[in-house]
Amino acid sequence: MRDGAAIVAAVIVFAATIDVAWAVAGVSTFNDFSTQSTVACSGFPPTNSQGNAIFAAAMSDLSPLWVGARCEGTMDASKCNGQGSCVNCVGPACPDEELCGTCFNVRCTGSLDGEVNGACTNNVIKVKIVDACPATHPANYCKIPEFGGSIRPIEACEQPNVNAMDIAVTARSSLSTFQGNLNIDIEATTC
Repeated sequence: MRDGAAIVAAVIVFAATIDVAWAVAGVSTFNDFSTQSTVACSGFPPTNSQGNAIFAAAMSDLSPLWVGARCEGTMDASKCNGQGSCVNCVGPACPDEELCGTCFNVRCTGSLDGEVNGACTNNVIKVKIVDACPATHPANYCKIPEFGGSIRPIEACEQPNVNAMDIAVTARSSLSTFQGNLNIDIEATTC
């Protein structure tokens, strides 16, 4: 009987390893999609909810999870006010974003900002990619120190090789009690 218990224990450990292997580390910022007039993915509404308890999200075009060509445009300092905001906030086109309509499970793993007050809820939420978070959008790059802002690149969709998502602000309390941005696990799923 001990051999049977050992086999069951080994299967449980192996199954837990498989579950973890599919998730990748990333970061989340938060966006109120309802303040936008459009999103990069045609056919999707600029709303925080995408129905059936699915939250809207935008993927950084610098993310390893991004599929397709990066968004168009360049980083132009003349579009920044030198204090962290843009003066010409028109974003680039993202005609080759191939993740539109793709869903991911997201779970908080900690505070990106180093907060000590608050905690992850351990809830898993579902997000649907309906927009892009382009590195060449002045609303993103004008925030970073290189253009006069004070936001770290990792919190502005400006950090290469980081799985960054801009998730609907309405999802924040489902993920954590932290006030700032989050470290997250991301896992592809069906919608």
